[in-house]
Amino acid sequence: MVLYDMHIHSKFSFDSSMEMEDAAERAIAAGLSGIAFTDHLDVNYMPDGSDVYYYFGDYLKRVNEVRAQYEGRLDILSAVEVGLQPQVLDENIERLKGYEFDYKIGSTHLISRVDPYDGSYFKIEPEKHHAYKRYLRELIKNVALYHDYNTLGHFDYIIRYAKFDDNMMRYSDFRDEFDELIRLMISFGLAFEVNTRSYDKTEMDLEVLKRFKAAGGETVVIGSDAHRYNRIGLGFEKALEYIKACGFRYIAHFKEGRPVYDKIG
Repeated sequence: MVLYDMHIHSKFSFDSSMEMEDAAERAIAAGLSGIAFTDHLDVNYMPDGSDVYYYFGDYLKRVNEVRAQYEGRLDILSAVEVGLQPQVLDENIERLKGYEFDYKIGSTHLISRVDPYDGSYFKIEPEKHHAYKRYLRELIKNVALYHDYNTLGHFDYIIRYAKFDDNMMRYSDFRDEFDELIRLMISFGLAFEVNTRSYDKTEMDLEVLKRFKAAGGETVVIGSDAHRYNRIGLGFEKALEYIKACGFRYIAHFKEGRPVYDKIG
């Protein structure tokens, strides 16, 4: 079947050293049809207020070179992962002006300027329900303010770095938040990303994806969030089982900003 990894980071991202060719070779070995290099644009991300950024012109030139190199063997897509924060809306718009990508992800990495990645967020919010709820409310605010992208990235990013006895984020615990988030996603035409990086240590609550479908959501993508080549395509078999179990017959990839639907085998 046609299968794309729609969330991969090359060395154009500050937290990856992966060469695009290495990613392509791994993707071919994994039986993938295509990959999207979704490198980071995170304005005002670092503790000192500096940006995580790369030069889009250099990036797009490199993507075109690799695309030509692998033509007929692997589809190479241009993409960007835009970091969402309320105060950087205008800056994001300005940075992206004049550039065309096949695909754009909008992701929330910071909660009131704190990234769960290093554990400091959980010192501020040590109780699971409050920690997750605050994160979801931040996600909702970001999506409401800015939605010029194709997919909401890793809606459950926070569970990767939590250290609770049970890190799972359940729909039943946050009905109001998930219902509002799903409403916004559908109203703005955003795809649902099943990001396999989030499920290394816990499971996805399928009720969230089922609610997305029941509310009229149609577009689902799969991404590994690979920063190293050995993660590319990892967990995709399980992700496809999740998606099929929720009633979807197709997964999607994006080209020139438009979804292409591929039947699940």
